[in-house]
Amino acid sequence: MQIIKYSKIYLTIAALTTLVGLIAIFTFKLPLGIDFTGGTMVEIKTSQEKSSTQIRGEISEFYKNNLTIQNSGENQFIIKTSPLEESQFKELEENLKNKLSADILRHQQIGGSIGSATTTNAIYAIILSAIFIVIYLSWAFRKVPRSVSPWAFGIIAFVALIHDLSFSFGLFALIGKYSGFELDSSILVAALTILGFSVHDTIVVFDRLRENIIRFPQKSIEENTQSSLMETLARSLNTSLTALLVLVSMIILGGESIKPFILFLAIGIAIGTYSSIFIASPTLVLYQNYKERKKD
Repeated sequence: MQIIKYSKIYLTIAALTTLVGLIAIFTFKLPLGIDFTGGTMVEIKTSQEKSSTQIRGEISEFYKNNLTIQNSGENQFIIKTSPLEESQFKELEENLKNKLSADILRHQQIGGSIGSATTTNAIYAIILSAIFIVIYLSWAFRKVPRSVSPWAFGIIAFVALIHDLSFSFGLFALIGKYSGFELDSSILVAALTILGFSVHDTIVVFDRLRENIIRFPQKSIEENTQSSLMETLARSLNTSLTALLVLVSMIILGGESIKPFILFLAIGIAIGTYSSIFIASPTLVLYQNYKERKKD
């Protein structure tokens, strides 16, 4: 498989998927849950087996505001809506008990200021994680031959992460539009996990590239990078495939409440594997060639 030879094709695909992800985010909007927007969450258990569609239809007869309903177990549902006053919640509670014959398992109020703080902290967490990754990679590859800048490894890994997150959030926004999945605090955990998983794969390739540059200084950067990719390809694919098989099993067999988290994680790991192989290393080659041309 000639990855470096056709790197422009792979990088074009990466640019398009990044663009598509950003367009999806701005077009469909991220389906923010009450963790970010503030609101009321109620979990109920019905005495009879019903679908979330049936529950929505029955609730719409006495509650006209927008809400989301998610299955959380056998005859259990999580209802999320805009913030309710105590009197409004009591009215909703009475209707759920009397008209749906439902038991209230728990309810939670999240204020708008808390939701805003969660959003801000989520953004800071992702940005700081990315910055620390760049710094760490630059330090870890500080002993690479001077022909390659150690900062290039960190910055290029950061570029690959932008691709991973933009596509993952974009696809999640599209899926959330039609599935009712919401972006809650667990998705932040999944995003940070994706950062770590993607960087882990990238480091494996970069570390082998560093070794090959030292062992075969007579070879071009293209040759050493291609060799490094081929030597680590099976390991990267096997690791990612193993993780994805587990995640797919959890999507099929797991509870409804964890499906958004698992789905986002699966999307991120799949696209992160692609970026580690087809984006990070080819970008490093293009950067090095640009530096050489600039010297001339």
